[in-house]
Amino acid sequence: MADGIHYPLDYSIQDLNLITGNGQKTNFKRLMINISYYEDLFNFVTSGSLSVIDAQGFIEKMQLTGNEFIEIQIGKVKDAPDNITEIFRVYKIEKRKPSGNQNSEAYDLLFCSEELFLSEQTKVSKSYPGKLISDIIADILEKYLQVPSNKMGKIETTNGVYDFVVPNMKPFEAISWISTYSRPQNYPGSDMIFYQTKEGFNFRSLQSIYADDIFGTYNYSAKNVDYKEQQNESKETSVQKYEFFKTYDSLHEVNVGTFANRLISIDPLIRSYYVTDFDYTKYQNQATSLNKNPPSNFFKNRLGAAQNESYEGVLKLAYSNNNEKKALYISDDATKAAAVAHDIFIETYVPLRTAQISLANYTKMKLTIPGDPALTVGKTIQFNMNSLDPTKDNKETDAYYSGKYIVTALRHIFTSEQFQTVVEIAKDSVPNKFQSISETSDWTEVIKS
Repeated sequence: MADGIHYPLDYSIQDLNLITGNGQKTNFKRLMINISYYEDLFNFVTSGSLSVIDAQGFIEKMQLTGNEFIEIQIGKVKDAPDNITEIFRVYKIEKRKPSGNQNSEAYDLLFCSEELFLSEQTKVSKSYPGKLISDIIADILEKYLQVPSNKMGKIETTNGVYDFVVPNMKPFEAISWISTYSRPQNYPGSDMIFYQTKEGFNFRSLQSIYADDIFGTYNYSAKNVDYKEQQNESKETSVQKYEFFKTYDSLHEVNVGTFANRLISIDPLIRSYYVTDFDYTKYQNQATSLNKNPPSNFFKNRLGAAQNESYEGVLKLAYSNNNEKKALYISDDATKAAAVAHDIFIETYVPLRTAQISLANYTKMKLTIPGDPALTVGKTIQFNMNSLDPTKDNKETDAYYSGKYIVTALRHIFTSEQFQTVVEIAKDSVPNKFQSISETSDWTEVIKS
């Protein structure tokens, strides 16, 4: 580690202090074995751990009880604007055991965002009549968690007004519940997600993230590449290793309704019901995706139905209120109409959110790259891997598994020797179209026989 960057795996620690509840501050730099910092697109807060070797008995000396904080400023270069700079809450000590000559101890300090603690210690009981969901979430963050302005990231405006009564729920519990109803203002469906990065709390549409410019291009290189010879400033970064932990799981996609599902919504007030079928191919024509083409060839089974046509495979039942204000005995009475709650758009958010969250994780992989503190979850990247097809030029990229991905989780790992970032990425689509299945092919006839 160093104050200035020399190689891609170098880093600089400016601050690493443990702060007790009474304000006592102790520098833990020399005790550090490693620091791990974690972000997850489908988790509400950032977290991490600090592993140390302690020969001075700080647990006893500082009277650690779980009411401590850890101050971190760490990154590639000292005082760089993209460094991780934060004060976290220490909530647990684990793996405490003797080390070396028995005159020291090794242990891990686990930490998380302070807002997680606050959310567990307070409740929200409030009515929100006729409000945008994005405004409700901003209100919870500002008034109940008192999130400072510099920790408020992107809160995208949602579509439609709603009537919510939050019934004595924890703030993050309330946000989790309300956000499932939310619909983005500029995109179809219901794919809003709430998450935290080092830049703050965010509430965004997945499609909005997909439309972002690519943060950087990452290329898989041979194992014998000398990473110290790479240009440190380049956004084209060599991947040290990769692993696919989900290329596709077609049985799972059928079971969860990724490409087709059916909602039967019932309105007992006006004694009506509605059937809403989700068809991926119709959705794709209006939605924003990471790449240009769908992740399947939509082969028809022996019953003559493709994946996007098997609606009854996933059947859901829910209550609706989408036409209550139009009912004759309500619409002709202003008092009655005013008493009816705003449409919750259940016919939109249940079938589409079911598919959109699953699509966002259709293909998943893990990359290990030289550490980059500027990289956060919610960024889009280009990943290139060489094709293994021997008939192709060895410089050609894989036609389906290269492409644009979204960063869904990452772990920055700082050791005494290097800084690496382990990134989980996912995509909902492919750059090149899969070959269509011929209805008259011999193989199709075999399947139907």
